[in-house]
Amino acid sequence: MKMLTMLMLALLAAAGCGNKDRNAEPPAVAAAQEADARASQEVVSGRVEDGLRVLTFDLDHPGATYKVYRGDYIRPELVDGAPFTIAIPALDVTMTVPVPEGGKTYFKVPDAGVFPFTIGTFTGTLEALEFAHARYREVSSQEAQGLIGAMHPFILDVRTAGEYAGGHLEGATLLPVQELARRIGELDAHKTDPVFVYCASGNRSTVAAKMLVDAGFEQVINLRHGFHEWVREGLPVVK
Repeated sequence: MKMLTMLMLALLAAAGCGNKDRNAEPPAVAAAQEADARASQEVVSGRVEDGLRVLTFDLDHPGATYKVYRGDYIRPELVDGAPFTIAIPALDVTMTVPVPEGGKTYFKVPDAGVFPFTIGTFTGTLEALEFAHARYREVSSQEAQGLIGAMHPFILDVRTAGEYAGGHLEGATLLPVQELARRIGELDAHKTDPVFVYCASGNRSTVAAKMLVDAGFEQVINLRHGFHEWVREGLPVVK
């Protein structure tokens, strides 16, 4: 009888009926969930408004590091709203706020890295991170062409209407990154679809991809070097 009982227990364990948690996620799902959790804990400075990352500098804390994403367009401001000039030599940025009429209210961070800056005698560091997430990946133009043919993703162009009119990918839907935050609900039908997003150089599309991931889109694919690379590679364009 003892031997029979031991045999039954062994058979039950082999069938997954022992102490194993039946509700445990498969390894791949668990890994993806862990990656999502790590990504959600990453602390990035500022807030996103109309496609721009607004960084509020506090001059009472010299030496501070402000973290952003590679590809972010930064609109700087001070806590007290006072005028100032920020200089970031490595990015070739010298910007005075308030910006003169007709000037750009932002600067671009095209590369990942660590960039010292000054605001008068105040010094600090801007650290640009590569965006990483379990539901996000970047591809080259050649990889994108194969992916589009195989996966038939929803294609999202986040450039301006003028850029779109000058040439775009076949089947692309235009939704400028400046409007994405308030119109993202228009894309809800594609939350479970692969979403392929692009801009001119891969910077605005990185911002847009982060917004899509944060909104719960399950598979976001970014054209790393943008429409410019697509055209250089001689890939098809619709006008």
